[in-house]
Amino acid sequence: MQTVEYHLYRAKFIKSVQIGIFHDDLSSRQVFEMALAERPSLELRKNNVWHIGNIEQITSDSGRFAVGRTTTTTLEKFDSNTGNFKDLVDDSGPYTFVYFDSRLGLLGIGKRAKVAADVTSIAKKIERLLSKSEIVKAQSISVRVDFIPDPESFLEKLRSAYSIKRFNAHFTGPNPIDADELFQKPMSYYCQQLGGDRGSVAVSGKSLNDDVVANVAKSTAATANAASALIQIERGTRPVLISFKGDAQKVIIDQDASKMETLEAILYAYNEIRG
Repeated sequence: MQTVEYHLYRAKFIKSVQIGIFHDDLSSRQVFEMALAERPSLELRKNNVWHIGNIEQITSDSGRFAVGRTTTTTLEKFDSNTGNFKDLVDDSGPYTFVYFDSRLGLLGIGKRAKVAADVTSIAKKIERLLSKSEIVKAQSISVRVDFIPDPESFLEKLRSAYSIKRFNAHFTGPNPIDADELFQKPMSYYCQQLGGDRGSVAVSGKSLNDDVVANVAKSTAATANAASALIQIERGTRPVLISFKGDAQKVIIDQDASKMETLEAILYAYNEIRG
């Protein structure tokens, strides 16, 4: 059975606090959907252009689009009519599909070696393509496409630790609607008011509340931010530092799955992380 591997990312649209009065008060969702609708292109070098296309709506909140690159290649072929070899110039356009939920800014990027060596490269191209859209430029918005890590190993270590001595969580400008009310939302607002685009906060103590730390860690992972903790595994032992490890959370889906089945699997994987 053939499968397709999707990697979870988050598209963030960070508005500057210095935006003038003539800018429209658009939500991140509206900016995302309008940027996609522009189908932006990005020329990296001659005969190597990246594009967004094939935009489809699956539900009122979600859908998919294609991202890929067009290149001009020379093919060596034999012409049986003339009995000679010859060079033919042709265009190629490898692409992959990206599932999205515009309400959350969630992306499930399909891995395809013909498009790029790794999904991180594709994510960076999506970031640059969205940044090229007229709506993003007009709104003076900074676009980030960051991977969503799998926090389970991190959470298991937190749960089994004797005590948590320090917890450090990162944040960016205004996060998606499901960011936690305790940390991510207020700190993101604070970051924006200072004119920044990212930051972090560390809290230390003899034994931090493990339930609160776990909840903030899940929200931090879901909003595609980093976290670390200094934990004491057993009483009397030296504390050790742990953090989110690895690459983006992966979702493996049957190649013959329908668009709705694929979308539901990606959303399910995300909700497992968010808790």
